[in-house]
Amino acid sequence: MSKSRKHHRPKTRHRTRRNPLALDRMLDGIVHEAFKVGTPEILYHYTSWSGAEGILKSRQFWATAHDCTNDEAELRSADEIIREVVQDLRTKSKGAAAATLDKFLEGYPKLQITQLRTVYLSCFSIARDDKEQWRKYADDGRGVCLGVKILNEQPPAETDRATKLARVDYSEASMAVHITNRVQKLLPVLERAQLTKRNIELGLLALHRTAAFAAITAKQAIWASEQEYRRMTVLHLEASAEPKVRMSGGRTIRYLTIEVRAHGKKVALAEVIIGPNQNAEQASERFVKLLADCGYEINDMEYPKVIASAVVPWNSATPAPSVPSAPSALEAANT
Repeated sequence: MSKSRKHHRPKTRHRTRRNPLALDRMLDGIVHEAFKVGTPEILYHYTSWSGAEGILKSRQFWATAHDCTNDEAELRSADEIIREVVQDLRTKSKGAAAATLDKFLEGYPKLQITQLRTVYLSCFSIARDDKEQWRKYADDGRGVCLGVKILNEQPPAETDRATKLARVDYSEASMAVHITNRVQKLLPVLERAQLTKRNIELGLLALHRTAAFAAITAKQAIWASEQEYRRMTVLHLEASAEPKVRMSGGRTIRYLTIEVRAHGKKVALAEVIIGPNQNAEQASERFVKLLADCGYEINDMEYPKVIASAVVPWNSATPAPSVPSAPSALEAANT
């Protein structure tokens, strides 16, 4: 008797369904990594004497609302670059990635960060003892420059807001490269995902977070001399905190107060530079007294060197060199 033949059914290949929660975690991890930015050990803040006194006594900085800076391009400098990058990557994408990019381009004009949220900015610089910043932000050279230490310690517990320190990008070419790299890291994950409404929503969330970060850290090239780092703060939707209000130049300025260190610790200063248009010896003595009044002790790690500016003094009646007419976020934040 011959052997019976077994009829084997061909194996059907089933596409693995990616768990939306797993996809969410993967996209979130990619975006989080993209947001990581190296920071210097010291950042400088040019301000007036009254500004320095307020900072040291309150142990807080002010964060000004982005729409109170009088810079019409604030948070908008990268918008066109973002669209161009996404349009280019759309031509090379497929599946859920292509669908997500289509949805992003369709909705971006109404979903830009400036349309949805207020971003509050505390501004600093890596430019040490810089004549232009003395002129614009430190009472025409009669103020001080705080060299703030960037410490590797647990930040203040602020459950009502999200904060991030980042360097400002003034180059359109650099913006395009960074945005392209960040979006490209998201696309392979989306292309492997099923084309579902939920997966597209997750992809859109990641894209909009990436676009928002690019927008917040971009400024036009005319501001490049500021060499700015900014601490960005966005209140959570459910937050009960309300911005404070002050008047400046006849304008209403909204701002938040930002804790520098956890548990109300003193602002850690590496150095304080005395502005060039004042008596350096007298001003140094004045600042040492201010430090003592604010609880600083000489052997504390927060206690700074107090030194005189190396910038040659100028006649304060001399007009400042030509600069953009609208004050930047840095100028608004340093008052």
